[in-house]
Amino acid sequence: MEAARRQVSKGRNPHRRPEAGAEAGREGLTGVLPFLFAVRWGAWAIALVLVAFGDLPHDNTRHEPLLLGLTFAQNLAATLYVPLLRPRVRRAVGPRGGPRDDLIALGLVDMATVLAVLYFSGGWRTPYYHYAVSSLLVPAFLLGWRRAAVLLLGFFAAYLAVISTAGQGTDGPWLREDASSLAGILITPLLVVVVVQYLSQLTRRLSEQRERAEQALAENVRLQGEREELAAQEERSRIAREIHDGIAQSIYMLSLNLEKAAEVAKSDQKLGERLGKLVGLAKETLLEVRHYIFDLKPLLAGDAGLSATIRSQIQEFSTVSSLPVRLQVEGEERKVPLAVGSSLYRIAQEALANVYRHAEASSIDVHLAFSNDSVSLEVRDNGRGFSVDSASTGGRGLRNIRQRVGELGGQVEITSAPGQGASLRVTLPIAE
Repeated sequence: MEAARRQVSKGRNPHRRPEAGAEAGREGLTGVLPFLFAVRWGAWAIALVLVAFGDLPHDNTRHEPLLLGLTFAQNLAATLYVPLLRPRVRRAVGPRGGPRDDLIALGLVDMATVLAVLYFSGGWRTPYYHYAVSSLLVPAFLLGWRRAAVLLLGFFAAYLAVISTAGQGTDGPWLREDASSLAGILITPLLVVVVVQYLSQLTRRLSEQRERAEQALAENVRLQGEREELAAQEERSRIAREIHDGIAQSIYMLSLNLEKAAEVAKSDQKLGERLGKLVGLAKETLLEVRHYIFDLKPLLAGDAGLSATIRSQIQEFSTVSSLPVRLQVEGEERKVPLAVGSSLYRIAQEALANVYRHAEASSIDVHLAFSNDSVSLEVRDNGRGFSVDSASTGGRGLRNIRQRVGELGGQVEITSAPGQGASLRVTLPIAE
């Protein structure tokens, strides 16, 4: 169940910005980028074939094989950037840049470089036209349709500027006998951008649908966990109620009857002593049962404050043990973390039980004090006391108390001497 809660806590924000391309799913981008670069390599291969075997004018091949090598290096660098260099760039930029700003910048630089290649390869009838059109793939996929339209218009303007100034320029055949070819050439980038935008929108919708499905699954797991936890709490409450109403009440009635029997049997010393021991054993058993009831259904799970919970515990202890216990609360009561309140409850329970078992005390004082950043609990008795040095390790009860306090970063102070009673003081931090 805890894994499900962690999964939910890491869930994505369902309120997504309407700008399309800038927020495409990361999984979609990772899956599509290799395909886009593969298309670019295919366009470069077309340029290679045209340079090697095409019947091209001298103006279109006079810088070969320099331009072919330059475009190969350019395409290779762009392809290797994503798996090798991009993680380092993203770490260096940090949260200042958008999630795809570097890829958009890379695409624009790539396009500008290709348009320069078009210029030096003669402009019209260049073997790098398809390679130039393929430079639209990555930025058109990353940008929303409005920005992609601006990108396409910029490409048209730059391409017309290139063929107007490179090679034969305005005297070239693209204004006369090849004018019809120019219209077809300009339609190609338009089709590329439209198809890539459709692919981008489709990828984004699939990613969002998968996110919603994951969130729905995580929510179902969380609700199932809550239902199971609620059912477990109800079952623990039922068991605790049955123990309280059944076993605990039976033991309590047994101890009362044993006390009455011990009073009647005072004339028989041995029988009286034996019944007295049975009374003590019954009351210790009742205290242990109360411990188990708390394990099943902590009193602190309700809305009662810590002082009210401790007071209720003291009243129950006095009823079972017949020992007077005085409670003093100091400072303004504050809401404490559940772990702190639960530990103080158990520590008070353990300390009172130890007094009943071992101290032979006639009265007990409990002092609960609240401060700004801590809460302390002190249990004092007027019993027979003990040597703190000889009890440095302590029994199971003291070991449990020290362990609880240590886990919460608190402190334990034990003061006692033979014949002078004992004091146990616990201080716990209450900062959230």
